[in-house]
Amino acid sequence: MSMQDDLDFIAQAMPAFISEAAEQIEAIETLLLELEEQPDNRELLDSLFRCAHTVKGSAGIFGLNRVVEFTHHVETLLDKMRDGDVSLTPAISTLLLQCNDQIKFLVDTAADADADTEEQKELRADLVVQLRALTEGGAAAAPTAAAPAAATQSQEPTSGVWSISARFGVDTFRNGMDPLSIARYLGGMGEVVSVQCGIDSVPPLLNVDPESCFLSFVMQLQTSASREDIEGAFSFVIDDCELDVVAPETPDQKMARAIEDLPETPRLGQMLVSVGAVTQDKLEQVLSTQKATPGMPAVAKAKIGDLLEAQAGVAPEVVAAALGKQQKIREAAPSEERYIRVQADRLDAVINLLGELVIAGAGATLLARETHHEALIEANLHMNSLIEEIRNGTLGLRMVPVGETFSRFRRVVRDTASSLGKEVNFEIFGGDAELDKSMVEKIADPLMHLVRNSLDHGLEPPQERVASGKPPAGKLVLSARHETGAILIRIEDDGRGINRERVLQRAWNRGLVEHGIVPPDDDINMLIFEPGFSTAEQVTNLSGRGVGMDVVRRNIEALRGTLRLNSNPGKGLQVDIRLPLTLAIIDGFMVGVGKSKFVLPLESVVEVIESGGDNVRVDERGRHCVELRGAVLPVVRLRTLYTVESDLPNRVSVVVVNSPRGKYGIEVEVLLGQNQTVIKPLGRLFKTLRGISGSSILGNGEVALILDVGSLGELITGADAPVAAS
Repeated sequence: MSMQDDLDFIAQAMPAFISEAAEQIEAIETLLLELEEQPDNRELLDSLFRCAHTVKGSAGIFGLNRVVEFTHHVETLLDKMRDGDVSLTPAISTLLLQCNDQIKFLVDTAADADADTEEQKELRADLVVQLRALTEGGAAAAPTAAAPAAATQSQEPTSGVWSISARFGVDTFRNGMDPLSIARYLGGMGEVVSVQCGIDSVPPLLNVDPESCFLSFVMQLQTSASREDIEGAFSFVIDDCELDVVAPETPDQKMARAIEDLPETPRLGQMLVSVGAVTQDKLEQVLSTQKATPGMPAVAKAKIGDLLEAQAGVAPEVVAAALGKQQKIREAAPSEERYIRVQADRLDAVINLLGELVIAGAGATLLARETHHEALIEANLHMNSLIEEIRNGTLGLRMVPVGETFSRFRRVVRDTASSLGKEVNFEIFGGDAELDKSMVEKIADPLMHLVRNSLDHGLEPPQERVASGKPPAGKLVLSARHETGAILIRIEDDGRGINRERVLQRAWNRGLVEHGIVPPDDDINMLIFEPGFSTAEQVTNLSGRGVGMDVVRRNIEALRGTLRLNSNPGKGLQVDIRLPLTLAIIDGFMVGVGKSKFVLPLESVVEVIESGGDNVRVDERGRHCVELRGAVLPVVRLRTLYTVESDLPNRVSVVVVNSPRGKYGIEVEVLLGQNQTVIKPLGRLFKTLRGISGSSILGNGEVALILDVGSLGELITGADAPVAAS
């Protein structure tokens, strides 16, 4: 390949490097934040070092010297931390986070040298100075941690079988040296257990030069001599000899090597019992003492490795070998999985084509039924089942855990709380709940605004919290869980909550609410999402300008999601965001009202019952109530709500559905059964239509409207909902 070809290859591969490096940089940040909570976790530290090393190595391939040089200093500090010379402190953690930001900047601007301004260069130089101060003075700063390790490494057994490997140079004979005499001298130090001569470098006898040396040997020597004594035997040929002297294995080293040879055994205790480092009885005794006493949190429990060293006398070297074996097993498991990077646009195109395939399949099924040809109908049913499997598999490709997005907020919470002088305990739950990747990307910014709003407006400073009887550290919880065909994302804090009096006063002053009118509490809470609305007494760099919260609501509603606030003044605020799991295709239950077709998300449908049709009186919105197993069930008549022209039959069906506000019924005239529904967005004219979330094209070309179970539920079960007739 020519130099131009190399440059072309690098240019083509650069986007892949930037993408992979971004993942490693994000992992570094996550690991650092986790390491702050678990500073003694060696696995996290090793993973952190590997991520930095991967970024440096990949950058070196592409000739990104700025990335390589800077990351090298970070890698050096991490290596010192692995050796125990430097301990993680909050200041060092902050420094490493700042360094990670700089690595991200260098990677993002790898193709644009002009982006590296003088300000960035000065910042980078300052970070390097701080890193070098730690790495060059780290050992002195932590002598207690380094000294034991050094003492352990210097200790060698005074007696045992040494392994001596020597390969002599070609000029050994010419220099007057005799390898055989050296072997005899070694034999005088002890007992030669075995000796094996190497013949791999000996040429054919016809070509042997008698003055050239081609000898090598490996000797096992039982002796009490020291390493210096053994190496002293080669003192005259040391410059012309490849020498390797391996000290005898101690019992602990033998156990450590035996652990390396064990099959995959995930439990540390089982490994140590297998090699004889501890008995089963002693292990069970140690495990019993590890259990926390009543009321003791799990984080307070001692580590099993530390207890085995302290109570069972297991050598640290053996415990370290078992821990290393565990880590290798964990790292090996994910490596068996295979991944292929696919551009999101290509995946979106496949899903769009899949939607058209679903529509075409539905049309083919309708035509097949009209022919009454059993074989053709059977073939279409089989085809539709295959299309459904393809649909489920393809949509699954875009589903990702929301935890990947949640983990980004650890850094935001840490830095924001620090700048505000607040203490915050940040917790994440339900990160394994999956959501369409396109929605994950679009929900990240609204979540960022809400988290920052909780930190700035919601949580009080430590002094104010203590004065009100709260712990000095505030609590912020970010959680996710699946709920009736949707995902519920909740942001909850134990701060001030919403001051409804101030919000209402601000709304009166701005003309958002007629002066003197007091809306319901929920409506007052939602006023904070009005454009330009703010109750902040002082503008900060985080909030208080009235910009952002209206964008939050608009972005969530654009995803067919709903936003709900539950404020408890003085005790905290709970923000609930409900989003559909996907924006592409859903399983639907189709119903008919007159000539109109409506689709309900199948996961929200509970059951279907009969109702009285014309014999039931409804209000102007089509609302009434029926009795369901002794309970009152609110019902909405779609014919009245959407003014659909039809002749109402004497008996109609009520589809009972689940919603965030509870169960309610939807009165329809015809049940058309389950179908795969391709979601199409509504036009601008219909976006404000209440209770409708989208549309779908049916197999015969007709358009069906997709009902929004959540917003319909608010309409039916609101404060002005009808009561049961006596």
